[in-house]
Amino acid sequence: MSPEKLLISFVSFFIVIIGLLLNGFIVTANFFWLMKYQTLLTVDVLITGLGLLRLILLITQLEYVCFSIFRWSMFNSPEYIATLGNCMVFCSLWWGSVLSVFYCVKITNYSNRLFVRLKMNISKLVPWMLLISLVISFLFSLSFRWVMFSIKGVNATVYGNRSMEVNVVHLFVIIFFGSMIPFMVCCVAICLIIVSLLRHTRNMSSGFNDVQRDIHLSVIWSMVSFLLFYALYFFAHIVATFTINIWDTIYGLICAILMCAYPSLHSIPLIFSNRKLKNLFYVVLRCTWLGKLQHQIP
Repeated sequence: MSPEKLLISFVSFFIVIIGLLLNGFIVTANFFWLMKYQTLLTVDVLITGLGLLRLILLITQLEYVCFSIFRWSMFNSPEYIATLGNCMVFCSLWWGSVLSVFYCVKITNYSNRLFVRLKMNISKLVPWMLLISLVISFLFSLSFRWVMFSIKGVNATVYGNRSMEVNVVHLFVIIFFGSMIPFMVCCVAICLIIVSLLRHTRNMSSGFNDVQRDIHLSVIWSMVSFLLFYALYFFAHIVATFTINIWDTIYGLICAILMCAYPSLHSIPLIFSNRKLKNLFYVVLRCTWLGKLQHQIP
């Protein structure tokens, strides 16, 4: 492997490790609060679910990154790993859209009767929305096996000692339709929050204070970054699909970096848009820094 390809592979590996640490922090922190208080807020349940899904997705990506660097595979069924990874991608997108809808309903104030009713019952609807999203994602991931129409013997050009022929048109259709509905839902939720922010900013007499404005801006930042990272993931996934021997080309490895960035780096705005997670994150960083300083003091 050339130095450029090796560098890109190690960057992908580093991003995956960062993602595992950040999502592990989210899941561990919320699990600790669940054990301590015996309950979690709905938004914390959503964020914890996203963290778990992305941990699984990152483990599947770590499998591919390890193969690109060391030519070593933890599993002997790449088609099943790819199917699991796509299930986690679809599910994390759907659950991210559910989180966007929850934020939109909770922090905006529209007088529409349907919206008010949804605002009153959103916490009860969230578990059903998550379950339906999981079922839909599972069905789309099963159809992913449809695109793997040929698994051949000992050719090592694509993955390990197996070669997968992929129907690109079928794969694009599955990814597009599996992603379009939650992507559009998230876009609508962002637009509603932005309209709410602009409306209340123009009419300061409505009681819209700096705290509410900061909440709006924080949520918008988290949701826009979610859409941006997923758009990059979608683009990279499609380009990688058309790339023959993805792990042997620089373009394919750059796509791998973009695909790893979605579940890894979006955890940063997810943490900083949640006050409890942000404060705990600062505490952990402070304790880690002080621990290093104490070890350096003779």
